[in-house]
Amino acid sequence: MEWSMFRWISLILAAAGLIKVFFGIFYHDGLYQWAQNQYSQKKRGPVVNLLLVYALLLLVGVWYATLTQYVPWGWILTVFITGASVKSLGILLNWEGVSKKFADFVMNAGRSLWLVDLLVGVLSLGFLYLGFYVY
Repeated sequence: MEWSMFRWISLILAAAGLIKVFFGIFYHDGLYQWAQNQYSQKKRGPVVNLLLVYALLLLVGVWYATLTQYVPWGWILTVFITGASVKSLGILLNWEGVSKKFADFVMNAGRSLWLVDLLVGVLSLGFLYLGFYVY
């Protein structure tokens, strides 16, 4: 089994998503209270900055893999991560506006937050599948 950059990135995304789902299920209130506190800050905190660095590293990695290690279906990760990175750039450039929307969403979403966890879980299983069976 060859360990391409696409496989690594898929498994990193799957692990990150499954960790988020674990905390979303078993520590639901605490996780979303913490998230609301992060988004309520006037300036980006260290955790948000770390997540932005994570997104940037994934973007660099996936484009490196796209340009140097072509694999069929690699475009799925390239498109997904590029889109997520554009979203991260929007957060970076408009922290006050975006963070307020996120904080309001977390505060008012109620049961919809479970749907977020479900969606992240499905995406994580998709990344696991890509990592083990496609790439």
